[in-house]
Amino acid sequence: MAIVTASRARNALVVLVLGTLAGLPGKATAEETVSAEGAVSYDNNLSQALSASDIVSDTALKLAVSGGFQFALGERDTVGLTADLRASQFRRYYGMNSVALGGTASWGRKFGLGAFVPWTKVSASFAGEQYGESIRNGLRSNVTLRAGQRLSERLELSGGGSFERYRADDVVNVVPGLSGDAFSLEGRSLFARADYALDERWAGFAGVAARRGDVTASTRLNREIFEYSSAVTLDPAFGPDYIAYRLSGATTWDFIAGASLALGDYSSVNLAVSRALTYASGGLEYQSTRINASILFNY
Repeated sequence: MAIVTASRARNALVVLVLGTLAGLPGKATAEETVSAEGAVSYDNNLSQALSASDIVSDTALKLAVSGGFQFALGERDTVGLTADLRASQFRRYYGMNSVALGGTASWGRKFGLGAFVPWTKVSASFAGEQYGESIRNGLRSNVTLRAGQRLSERLELSGGGSFERYRADDVVNVVPGLSGDAFSLEGRSLFARADYALDERWAGFAGVAARRGDVTASTRLNREIFEYSSAVTLDPAFGPDYIAYRLSGATTWDFIAGASLALGDYSSVNLAVSRALTYASGGLEYQSTRINASILFNY
């Protein structure tokens, strides 16, 4: 599986970088930034199915690497530009293997000086994604606003909102009169998080997010879910008899908790457990639990 090289992703990256650089003051100072995270992730409902007989679980190895520059604009403002690479390798369902290449631009501000002043950050990102099953290929974009404040030496609270869109490259219609664009999605989210330092090395965190928008569930033929779907197509990632359904206007609650152990100034080991509950029209609902263990390097 080749790394994404779609011309639209490449052109968007060039415009993002050149546009941001052109707007920076001449006295902006730049620092290189590099981050890399390797993870083992388990999902007990990878297909996001409703029926127990259609639920599949799997474990994946994941890698995320970002590199770029951060520009200091005086004492309070920073602008960041990175190129981002993500990859996933699943143990059983190879059609879900993916590679994503894109970029992120961000602007952050501290409303004062010192460690306890409020801060905010706006970021915009995109990534072209390729999967083991090409029906899932597409372009993902995201705009996020975050704000927060450290309330004490140990406790920091943050929150914000985001808008995400995914546009599939290919559409395969399988039902006359019904869209086959089951993988193109839009959603809006609100989230909150608390980080607490237990000591110089250990930290804990907990958060909650609420998302409203489209979701894709993959199941075998199911008349009930078919009735409430806005798009339907085949999904060979989970088997020749699986069908992907797009459900519009669904609400998802996501709860997360975890811990982090600092290995040094630039690296840490992290463990997170999340629980997602999704509710869609017609009383349709599904849930999933994800466990993620990772090693993070950030410089």
